[in-house]
Amino acid sequence: MSTTAPRRQRPVTAVIKAVPAWAYIILSAAVVLPPVAWIVSTSLKTASETLEFPPRWIPEPFSSEGYIGLLTSTNIRFFVNSLIYAGGSIVLALAICIPAAYVATRYRSRRMETLMTGILVLSMVPAIVVFIALYSMFVKTALINTYPMMIIVYTAIICGQTILFLRNFIENIPVEIEEAAAIDGCSRIQILWRIILPLIRPGIAAVAIFIFVFVWNDFLVGTVLATTEDMKTVQNGIVRYITTGFGSFWGLFAAFIVVAFIPVLSIFLAFQRWFVAGMTSGGVKG
Repeated sequence: MSTTAPRRQRPVTAVIKAVPAWAYIILSAAVVLPPVAWIVSTSLKTASETLEFPPRWIPEPFSSEGYIGLLTSTNIRFFVNSLIYAGGSIVLALAICIPAAYVATRYRSRRMETLMTGILVLSMVPAIVVFIALYSMFVKTALINTYPMMIIVYTAIICGQTILFLRNFIENIPVEIEEAAAIDGCSRIQILWRIILPLIRPGIAAVAIFIFVFVWNDFLVGTVLATTEDMKTVQNGIVRYITTGFGSFWGLFAAFIVVAFIPVLSIFLAFQRWFVAGMTSGGVKG
């Protein structure tokens, strides 16, 4: 009797403890999911159905005219531009920030800490503060409305936070692993390439996702520094539908938002396992 009673009480206790967590999850879903469901529903309606009152949650019939209407050269260019900006920024930022974070972690000094503090302070400065100077500089150097210019600007905005983020990952790697590699004849570059990079893959994946989402969702840089229509971003394309005025554009607008969300969702689904992977387990066990 004494052994079976605790066993019966454990599931009840576990259920009671899980109630606040499930309540929070249900409340969050009730707040977040209805707008998403409404956007998806609107994207599947005909132009006349989007103006009906009272509105219906389930379209009758389902229509793909909103998605078909997106297949224009201008809209496709918006998506291509954002993909180029995001991909280029990820590559350039990682190429710069991984060695910088490694040096900042392994070569500690008072000057280095002062430099890291300066980077942290500068990363808090709103980017709009320097946009006028950047615009003037790029116009004079004929780099305005070019892919390299936009990628450099996005990388410059995100580099400070990326260095600080990667530095936290590198700090958790035992120095003894690098010392053992150095005894085996590895140079600093080989240690960085063969030892550090494999062990900070979760951090690299997280940073890559962060940069992609930041660039993909950015509106300000594409508005100020991309002055021609063929260099605008996805977010500029979304705003275009709002500024065209009232009418039967809601289906196109909703379809554009759904399609714009797909790359971000795909990136998260592809790299989510890196967030739960052990960061240094392979190096310590080996």
